[in-house]
Amino acid sequence: MPNSPENPADVRNFDHTRFAHLPEYNQAAHALNQLIHAITREDIDMSQRVWLKAVRDMAAAIPFTDMCNNCRNLDVPALPMKTEISADGWLAGAYQCHHCGYRWTCGWSTSTPHYFSAPNAF
Repeated sequence: MPNSPENPADVRNFDHTRFAHLPEYNQAAHALNQLIHAITREDIDMSQRVWLKAVRDMAAAIPFTDMCNNCRNLDVPALPMKTEISADGWLAGAYQCHHCGYRWTCGWSTSTPHYFSAPNAF
């Protein structure tokens, strides 16, 4: 049932039993919940539909994380905060270091391997 008055959270049928036992599953859910609270605290207007698209985009962009060249903080890679995909298969990502605040851009081929084929992407 798609987003409706009866299903405002837009939950769909799913089965995550193969990996929900992993501690990271609940850690990821907790982090997303914390992000919801931060968005609310900052009074950022966001619909449920926009939130779900943002989370999907964040997950899809994981292979395109990058490290800050300013502070070289290797503990927290940055996920693109904005992407533009060109017609010829090139991703231009905009980043901001959450340690020092430095902003930069980086280009990637959209054929970069999926994170399941590159388990040490972070």
